[in-house]
Amino acid sequence: MDPSDECRRAHHGRRDDAFCGSALLSLLSMLSSSPVIAAGQENREYDCRPDIKYECTIDQCEKIVSDFQHAEWFAYSTATGELSACLWTNCYAAKATVFRDPASGNLTAIGKLIPTAHPGNEPIIVSLTIDSGNNDDTRNFTAVWGYRNEGLTFDMGKCALRKSR
Repeated sequence: MDPSDECRRAHHGRRDDAFCGSALLSLLSMLSSSPVIAAGQENREYDCRPDIKYECTIDQCEKIVSDFQHAEWFAYSTATGELSACLWTNCYAAKATVFRDPASGNLTAIGKLIPTAHPGNEPIIVSLTIDSGNNDDTRNFTAVWGYRNEGLTFDMGKCALRKSR
């Protein structure tokens, strides 16, 4: 089944493991289930590049697999607590609130990011959830942005992991 069909079914209240619904529910439950604020971790930098993108509206999610990877990028630094995103024509950055899920070790950084390339633009809210992973060099991620009444956008891909000084 196509994930956009699953998203449509999830939106209309059916009880199944719809991809979009479960991704959003995972993020919300992780943030609300007694999260532990991340601290004391080794200084790391996550450089996250998307492979797949979903643009979701109230009615459906559309899967996009090409022609956006060059224009979207996310980063998080445990040393500075800064979350960054470059999204098409602007880049954004700000200190993030960070939650670490004690059960999985996954971390979520969320913040209202301020435009840096074109400062007159509106800030955007971005959340970046990074899998704790079992590989020292890469991690899976999901980034959600473009929060609005009509829908949102989320990207998924891999983060390259670097130790920072």
